[in-house]
Amino acid sequence: MEKKLILGVSSSPRKGANTDFLLTEALKAAEEFDYIETKSVYIRDYGIAPCNSCFSCCGDRAAEGDAGRACLFFQDGMDELYPLLKACAGLILASPVYFGTMNAQMKIFMDRTEGLLRYGKSKYQYALRNKVGGAIAIGGNRNAGQEATLQAMHYFFAIHDMVIVGSGPDQRPGCYLGGGATTHPEKGKVTNAVRNDELGLKSTKMLGKRVGEVLGMMNAG
Repeated sequence: MEKKLILGVSSSPRKGANTDFLLTEALKAAEEFDYIETKSVYIRDYGIAPCNSCFSCCGDRAAEGDAGRACLFFQDGMDELYPLLKACAGLILASPVYFGTMNAQMKIFMDRTEGLLRYGKSKYQYALRNKVGGAIAIGGNRNAGQEATLQAMHYFFAIHDMVIVGSGPDQRPGCYLGGGATTHPEKGKVTNAVRNDELGLKSTKMLGKRVGEVLGMMNAG
């Protein structure tokens, strides 16, 4: 079976901390399938401007001379990420929970994929369509907005016409929607607190495995 790339995207501003760790665990679980290869990217490493809703990605200019660019207004870190989004077969997003939802870094990343939608005019049109999407969220408390954050990321997948997966067939996965974890009862900048969250780790690993499993099923078809 041909290798399938799963791209993992972390929006944590903190290098090597809890969100990054969970993403790594999910990708490791996916790599249990010999047809899966993975790559991680960290939004903090890319200077990404927020979308200004100019819609140049959806106009004639994008369809003609600048068809190689997904965004015509900004030239920034997203130019490095668009080819990876187009090349991947699966996408796992991992965000810390800020005020009950994803953080600003993840939202900016999402907004800048406007040109990848059905009305985009560049070569990146439909770049995520029919690909497999899974989500991970981590909060400071057990019930801190993880499910709302996962659902917001699921909306992103659905708008891109992706195939959304949860955490798999286990009767008690810890979180049905994907990887849902907490750093509780630790407080402050404890970068490894999530390692003590047995349920969170379980759901995260199962989410990664589920993305890899579904990719294999799609490939077999």
